[in-house]
Amino acid sequence: MKTKIIFSIILMFATISLIGQNETDALRYSYQFPGGTARATAMGGAFGALGGDITSLNINPAGLGVFRSSEIGFTPSFEFISSDVKYIDQVTNDYDVNFNINSFGYVGTAIIDNSNSKFKNLNFGFGYRRLINFNENTLISANNPYNSMTDWFADRANDTHWNNLASQDPFYSSVAWETYLIDPKNPGDSTQYSSTYNDVYGQKQTLSIGRSGYVGEYSLSLAANYNHKLYFGGSIGIQALRFEQNLFLTETDNNGDIAGFNEFQFDEHLKTYGTGLNFKFGLLYRPLDFIRIGAAIHTPTFYSLSDEWSTSGSSFFDNPDKSTFWDSPQGNYDYELNTPFKAIGSLAFIVLQQGLISVDYEYSDYSLARLRSYHYPFISENDNIKSEYKATHNIRAGLEYRIEQISLRAGFAYFDSPYKSDHINKDSYHFMYSGGVGFRTQQFYFDLAYAYLTGSEMYYLYEGAINSPAAEIKNTSNRIVATIGVRF
Repeated sequence: MKTKIIFSIILMFATISLIGQNETDALRYSYQFPGGTARATAMGGAFGALGGDITSLNINPAGLGVFRSSEIGFTPSFEFISSDVKYIDQVTNDYDVNFNINSFGYVGTAIIDNSNSKFKNLNFGFGYRRLINFNENTLISANNPYNSMTDWFADRANDTHWNNLASQDPFYSSVAWETYLIDPKNPGDSTQYSSTYNDVYGQKQTLSIGRSGYVGEYSLSLAANYNHKLYFGGSIGIQALRFEQNLFLTETDNNGDIAGFNEFQFDEHLKTYGTGLNFKFGLLYRPLDFIRIGAAIHTPTFYSLSDEWSTSGSSFFDNPDKSTFWDSPQGNYDYELNTPFKAIGSLAFIVLQQGLISVDYEYSDYSLARLRSYHYPFISENDNIKSEYKATHNIRAGLEYRIEQISLRAGFAYFDSPYKSDHINKDSYHFMYSGGVGFRTQQFYFDLAYAYLTGSEMYYLYEGAINSPAAEIKNTSNRIVATIGVRF
């Protein structure tokens, strides 16, 4: 086995600590398909101008002022997430099943006794809402006649003496060097590298992607009702973030075309956790009894995050002396992320006291997200955020029709692509279609909803000066949501 060179631990972590934080992370923790109560889900999440639902705490806190009584609600969710992938000439699929708490909350109402006061009630609320569900499994597989991840390893290693790979790139090219996946390009050359394949390709590539985790938000809200015409409120949002990703890539020479080589395996693990803080402010106005107009501003979420990551590699050759396993060191880093702000405009109509039509427009500019640290300026990463991402325009719309104690609902949502027009994922927008039914009495309600979310993205198994062919991933989510609530 090639000799492992051990350098100063302090120097090593000073040079490797930034691999895990980039523009991909900034978007992952900002781009949301939020959940909520079953009623809000069935109506496409279009609740910015309606209020009277626990989801209001997270969309437009002024809607909290619409409540006339106290309320407790609880919303579990069951979700089936599937992915279909087209990579080169092969189609693969995988899925994940997830049960979670979509939301819960409490609203307390304080009626103002003074009949001469135009302030009718002051309401407060506490609630939880799942904003992002990271759980998914994706499988990508095909024979690649164009290149290999070993080419990508070699390109990363170029211009670095092999003695320094362990300190300069311990997670990737160093692992490849120690497992004989890259070799000196020319005899006696200690800074230029080539793949052990010697430009012979056709190996089967398989990448398994497993992701889990969530972003959930706890909200503390306060809202006032002024003469049943104007409602205004604010929320403090405290977010909990947990994300874990395992990438397992194999390349196998099933046909025996690559001299002396059989297979290699490369595993990459990332874990991110932390908390965030934001504020929301909203207004809701009823110029006429059948019209409601809403507006809300969400400040950026200010995250404090920690990453832990590691890689490992295994190689299998005809020569057993070259077949080996190698672990990278454990990387960890603390940093900050500021997500972009959001602005929401809403309009709703009450139809004959039996029906609702509601529309929300949401604006957010993902190029404004920023990574920050006291120890590193993130200049290139933040430049990539500005050059790759853009402002988005999301639309949510919902209908409700009530027949005595039964309500029928339907909804639609469009989530714009956050990528600029010259990006490979410029068309990665998403659609959600939803519907549901509810039963309500004076003291009790039960709502049931179904939501179908679909979208696609292009994905590289490895990307840089050497790119894999692009894989087209189509993701779908089937979500069933139920809410049970009590008024008192």
